[in-house]
Amino acid sequence: MNQDSSTLLLNRLLANLSRSFPQYLQFSRPHIPNGRNNCADTFAEIAADQNVLADRVSQMLIDTHAPIRTGEFPMGFTDKHDLGIDYLVQAALAYQQQDIEAISQLVEQLQTAPAAKSLAEEVLGLAKGHLDLLRELASADLAVGS
Repeated sequence: MNQDSSTLLLNRLLANLSRSFPQYLQFSRPHIPNGRNNCADTFAEIAADQNVLADRVSQMLIDTHAPIRTGEFPMGFTDKHDLGIDYLVQAALAYQQQDIEAISQLVEQLQTAPAAKSLAEEVLGLAKGHLDLLRELASADLAVGS
């Protein structure tokens, strides 16, 4: 794989980490009812984990003198910034599943760039773990709502 191709793919990976829905929620003020602060804490934990890996992806790009491009948050996020936290958990689940699909494709496309592929696989593993956390939040929401 040539450097331009791996740079493009690494920047896509970086954008996935830096412009995820949990990252966006750091700048929003959702309605959080009593007893649901754990949702905001989980979103903050996910964003912090993503920041660590985004730094590593950025460093990989810097090491090859490649430009760093994170892009913008998707426009679809902007209509969700002031909604209830339980609704946002459901939205986060859907976005996380989309992110996992996108990261899986990046892993496949990075087959000939072993270091980048390894990092993308780590990002994929973390994304799957975050999906599990979000599922736990969603099931707790259903239990509270029953």
